[in-house]
Amino acid sequence: MELHVVPFEDGMVEAAGELLAAVHTPAAGTPAPAVDPADSDTARSHLDAWRTAGPAVAALAGDGTLTGFMVATVAPSPGDPVGRILLSHHAAAPGDTRATYRYLYRALSRRLVDIGCFEHRIKAAADHRDTLAVFVQLGFGIEQIRGLRPLTPPNGTAEQARVRQATTEDLPQLLALVLEVQKFHAEAPIHLPALIDLHAMRDNLQAAVTDARRLALVAEVDGRPVGLMVVEPHSGIPGAVAIGIAAVTAAVRGGGLGTALLSGVLEWAASQGHRACAVSWSSANLVSDAFWRGHGFTPVRYTLVRRLDPRVAWAHSRLDYQDFLPGDGPHGQ
Repeated sequence: MELHVVPFEDGMVEAAGELLAAVHTPAAGTPAPAVDPADSDTARSHLDAWRTAGPAVAALAGDGTLTGFMVATVAPSPGDPVGRILLSHHAAAPGDTRATYRYLYRALSRRLVDIGCFEHRIKAAADHRDTLAVFVQLGFGIEQIRGLRPLTPPNGTAEQARVRQATTEDLPQLLALVLEVQKFHAEAPIHLPALIDLHAMRDNLQAAVTDARRLALVAEVDGRPVGLMVVEPHSGIPGAVAIGIAAVTAAVRGGGLGTALLSGVLEWAASQGHRACAVSWSSANLVSDAFWRGHGFTPVRYTLVRRLDPRVAWAHSRLDYQDFLPGDGPHGQ
């Protein structure tokens, strides 16, 4: 297949939006996609701000037809900036998806590295197998999993614990729970950096407790909060809620408190007219992976990450690298 990779231009937005909508349109008889509505108007709206997002490339067939595109957002981070490719910022036409993505990423990665982005992240739908396969082959690993489930009762037996709505008086205990989770994520095998901002954590918890659009549930044992689950309407999936915080202290983990909290969350979501519940977890978090999958959450989206090392490493040698450079020395040409 003849393919040309060129810079993404303003005139390509309409065709890119139609391609994006087409690849996310579910087949007949299958459930609606667990992404933004798959229509061309919504898809185009995701691309309207591409000029300020970061580098962008497009793949054109020999006749000039757009067959793929990839747009990156350059985001600041404590280290080098990060290049993020959102779910709505990439697509490839069926037929030779793997080759198209390879050419697109080769061009885009050069541009990202040129501006100092050595961490590349891409979100991909779980049912886009060819897309996932090509990025794994390119050295990406799965970091985050987004799961979705209907609002039916969860699997497992809930412990007979007191589950109630959190109050501001619970904030010290809830902060300790969230801090415990952060420390757990810094241990093996997850090894995430423990960037702990106590003020930000407290502000987020206080907002969760006081915001009428969100629900913060606590599970108590002997009158002491030992579990927490926070849920709110999902910003990208119509008719769904998203679980943002979930924690059960290690001393009572595995006793059914998580199931009791999830039951309360699903019951509240159904009462608010929602149809589904979403949650994200780290693929390296063995506890979370077992819990969410075991309670009916099916992966619908993955976040894949590739970290590059820009350093030049010289192999051990008795020769000086200057000996290989042209010049006036004995090896010069």
